[in-house]
Amino acid sequence: MMLTAPALPTSVDTMIRLYLTAATLLLCHAVSAAGPQAATQSASEPGDNSTATEVTLWIGEVSESRKAHETAVIKLALEKSRERYGPFELKITNRSLSRPRTIRNFSEGSMAQVVTAPALAYRVDSDEQPLKAIPIPLLQGLLGRRQAIVRRDREADFTEVKNLEQLRQFNAGLGFDWIDQDYFRDAKLPFTVGSSINQLFNMLAHGRFDYLPLGILEAEKALAASEHAAQLVIVDNLIIHYPLPVYAQVSHNHPEIAKRLTLGLELAREDGSLEALFDQYYGEFNAVDADVVIIELSDHSPSAALSAKQTSP
Repeated sequence: MMLTAPALPTSVDTMIRLYLTAATLLLCHAVSAAGPQAATQSASEPGDNSTATEVTLWIGEVSESRKAHETAVIKLALEKSRERYGPFELKITNRSLSRPRTIRNFSEGSMAQVVTAPALAYRVDSDEQPLKAIPIPLLQGLLGRRQAIVRRDREADFTEVKNLEQLRQFNAGLGFDWIDQDYFRDAKLPFTVGSSINQLFNMLAHGRFDYLPLGILEAEKALAASEHAAQLVIVDNLIIHYPLPVYAQVSHNHPEIAKRLTLGLELAREDGSLEALFDQYYGEFNAVDADVVIIELSDHSPSAALSAKQTSP
């Protein structure tokens, strides 16, 4: 007579089922607990635009070299601050706006949050300014080093200019919203205004004024790109100089971007990458020939600039 084991298969089967059930419950619990954490890590990975700092830089009517350099500067600052602030998305807008409309847009912070411009360019006569300037010069003062572009038939007249009194005999052409007006006005240098750089070149070619002072960084390329390059020439032995530092400036509605760019520019200045970027674009302009006449215009006070801007068109 054969004996059978009492319900052993049933007991083993039950144990296997209990083990599988327990393992399934543990796995579900682990997935549930890890889910939110895994989602957070994924959203924080560099390059994920859902958490990237969105920055729009407004570039106005400046030379192509300035556009390229100052865009590279802002990108460098954002890269240098990536470790602390995370990824970023940099956009550029080139909308042509008057100074009042630019100020209004930056007050609202809607069109763009960042601009690179001279220190006093967008200041207003108010306790609350539309922009916060980050006090790290981007162009090492070269924007205030101006060359005179003149008609070829007048070049000889300007090669004889040796001082401010002689320069006052000639009429300059300036943009209608250029802060340069304040320096020329203080120095008693006469000027005529135009609405854009293209109009200024056209006015100069037709004798509406005598010379167009453009920054040494942009004069040559701006002249080459104009429709009147054949009629005009740069006076090689004359520079008009006045303080015109260019800073990155941020809408007061975006203090977090101001903090990020401040940190990034400070790090770039400390490790030398900011100066290296400047040399890459403008190293050739640092030296001035000994035979060049430099006419210095007096330093300019913020109060005078603000007062003058209230009556500017």
